[in-house]
Amino acid sequence: MISLPTGKVLRTIQSLSQVPSPGPTPVFTPVHVSRALLCIGDEGPIGRIELSRKLGVGEGAVRTIIRHLVRAKVVATAKGGCVLTARGSTLYKTLRLKLSKPYVINDRQLALDKWSVAVLVKGAGGLMKRGIEQRDAAVRAGATGACTLICRDGKLVMPRGEGGEWTLASKELLSQEIKLALNPENNDVIIIASASTREMTEYCAVAAALTLVS
Repeated sequence: MISLPTGKVLRTIQSLSQVPSPGPTPVFTPVHVSRALLCIGDEGPIGRIELSRKLGVGEGAVRTIIRHLVRAKVVATAKGGCVLTARGSTLYKTLRLKLSKPYVINDRQLALDKWSVAVLVKGAGGLMKRGIEQRDAAVRAGATGACTLICRDGKLVMPRGEGGEWTLASKELLSQEIKLALNPENNDVIIIASASTREMTEYCAVAAALTLVS
């Protein structure tokens, strides 16, 4: 599987969200670009209407995103919808190696709103401090709240202030659900974001997860 250093991928995604074009300044973010790449890579070819629904943004915004990605030779349009080019596939594969697909959490133990979604970030434990940066990124993106867990020796641990931490008991339903759905390994990070809609919650979880991709 061909991939790139994740730092280079993030710089590329940042530049894709700022591609100059005539008319109004683009209203999408690197998170929109990342989610578009992931959705198209996971499910392409995918039509504009379906992509709009999955991203939780209007069709006009999706048209703008697609236009920019096509111009950057990351996405191509086909009869069945949008597909990734070779360049887009490389970006997608690098992101997907690092980020899991969003998983809707059913257990309400850490829920702060109607929807809660978890995203696993592979091997990112060394980049995380107390989870504050990830929580703040999720809240800035529109989340009601977020929390971050690290997998250590088969246990899910939440860092706390002053060097403390809280361990989610293995017998807890949430612990069992996360392990079954995401299969975390040592040093993986799981971000759980909560918001009022599924699309917004996925957006916020990915926004937080990208802070741990370097």
